[in-house]
Amino acid sequence: MNQPVYTVITFAPVQGFIEKSRKLRDLYGSSYILSFLSWVICQVAETQKLEVISPALPNITQGMPNQIILKGDVSPENLDLIKRRFNQAWRLIAETCQDWIENNIKTWTDSKKETHLWDYSIWKRDWDLWKNHAWEYFEASGKPGESITQVRERINQVKTLRDWTGINWQGESSTLSGTDAIAYPDLGRIADPRHYNYPSERTKIQAFYEKLSLVLGESFIDIREQLSIPELIKRLITHEMIANRLKEKLPLLEIEDRADQIPQIAKELNPASFKDLNRLKDSEDEQKYKTGWFLGDGDGAAKYFKQIGKQGIEAEEKGTQSFSQEMREWGKQLRELQAEYLDHKGRMVYAGGDDFLGVLYKVEEPISPLECFQWFYQFKSQVWHKKPKRKIITASVGFVWAGAQVPQRDILQHCHLAEKSAKSGGRDRIAFRILFNSGNHLEWVCPWWMLDQQDLSEAAKKLSLLNLPDQNLIESYRDRSGGKNWTHFYQDVAILESRHAFRGTKVKKQGKWIEKPEIDIALGLIDIYFGSDWQKIIFQPQSWWNFYDDEIQTFTGLLGDPKTVNPDCEYYSCFNQNLEDLSQLPSVKHALNNWVINLAKVGFHLTKENE
Repeated sequence: MNQPVYTVITFAPVQGFIEKSRKLRDLYGSSYILSFLSWVICQVAETQKLEVISPALPNITQGMPNQIILKGDVSPENLDLIKRRFNQAWRLIAETCQDWIENNIKTWTDSKKETHLWDYSIWKRDWDLWKNHAWEYFEASGKPGESITQVRERINQVKTLRDWTGINWQGESSTLSGTDAIAYPDLGRIADPRHYNYPSERTKIQAFYEKLSLVLGESFIDIREQLSIPELIKRLITHEMIANRLKEKLPLLEIEDRADQIPQIAKELNPASFKDLNRLKDSEDEQKYKTGWFLGDGDGAAKYFKQIGKQGIEAEEKGTQSFSQEMREWGKQLRELQAEYLDHKGRMVYAGGDDFLGVLYKVEEPISPLECFQWFYQFKSQVWHKKPKRKIITASVGFVWAGAQVPQRDILQHCHLAEKSAKSGGRDRIAFRILFNSGNHLEWVCPWWMLDQQDLSEAAKKLSLLNLPDQNLIESYRDRSGGKNWTHFYQDVAILESRHAFRGTKVKKQGKWIEKPEIDIALGLIDIYFGSDWQKIIFQPQSWWNFYDDEIQTFTGLLGDPKTVNPDCEYYSCFNQNLEDLSQLPSVKHALNNWVINLAKVGFHLTKENE
């Protein structure tokens, strides 16, 4: 019996131009480009009689991950063809956008109202540079009998040998990312910056983007925006006319979009579908609403693959296929049944494999922060672990409740930062962030089991809890009158903070005065406002730390990974003396006090029934 041979292919954008997306439509465009290029790799591989192990459902374009695992005897000629088709696909995307601009934006008008023809031969060099140097492409093939994990390790080694070309530029920088030159027909005309006339060039740039906005519509290009070449590509590729032209060029790649998915994605991005999400209202008198945004990602997939790799090559292959199919089907279902999943209170922006972005809002009236908060009470059990079966990995989510005046690019940036907080805080949790119009923010991070009763029941088994609260942490709140007014808790914490009560006493150690915080006050606040059952759970050190089984997280502690406190700490499967000693450190008590303080501040804002 022939032993299997696996090949792993992955790619990444040079200078991170995909990740630097600052607007909703740019995120769509980024996801679209990544998915399209992955889809091309899969389609070409299948024409070479190679089996696509991951991603599953390779004929579904949307939401494709950028790591492809192939099975079969692959020759250098096969790999060369796949790479050439990948590069050709990217050039088709760029050329489609460039050609459309050059055929539709032919003139510009100066300050004297005189009309001039654009000379598009000037910017050709810069477009060619982006067509040829936008991506890093990596591939690694195993030997017969080597596992997928071994080939993955090999490609990680290949990725350390970076080989890419940075693109230099002259002139002014993009108004979105600020990292690349503004794209306009005269880009590159003046090589010597000493001869660059900024007022004159700025007039041309403004005229170009005004005309572009007029032709495409302000929902695609705002007249105040001035984009770089990659930013223009991300924006334009979501337009239906341009997507249709791209589909017409697919025969050049010798593949076929049988399901018409490329134009379909552009239809989903029709400006009319964004009308209810437009945060910049035309009328100054029109009410502007706050919105809730969430960004999430699966946890520890790499560790899961490493674990199943120990079970043998065949088991690893089946596990990889099963995982990919499960996540791809979940993402597809989340997009198609978003009204059901979101309870008619928002829309999914994208849902790929195990990553997703959505926004919570109502069309005719403002959504309350409490409605958003409550939706997450069952997120893990009813959305992430939606039937038919539980997923083998958990998810970390960042949620941002944004002021009505906050720019969309700032919201998206804070979504990424909130998700990062959830990940760095120990995974399998959610970070709630309140983002004010001023740009200031508050944040509170908590494990899912404190919100989701079904998850709490499972956590109770790990902690050997006998008495479970009847409600989740937030619903258990009672003020001194038995009501739901979080002002009492919020004010108590504010007063105690102003008196430095959480800092504890100061002691002299090695000639220096240091703070010795205690958790008694925080303990009392939880008891008063959330009841004794939650107080006992929160303030037993067993609840503070993650537990692991062979590096796979089995329990999510309130404070997360003990390595954040002590990098030399090992992964433990249960509470022990080492974690008991760790729990006595001043930094740990300080972290727990901060957790209670942030609970009061964030809870005060998110439990409002109207705002």
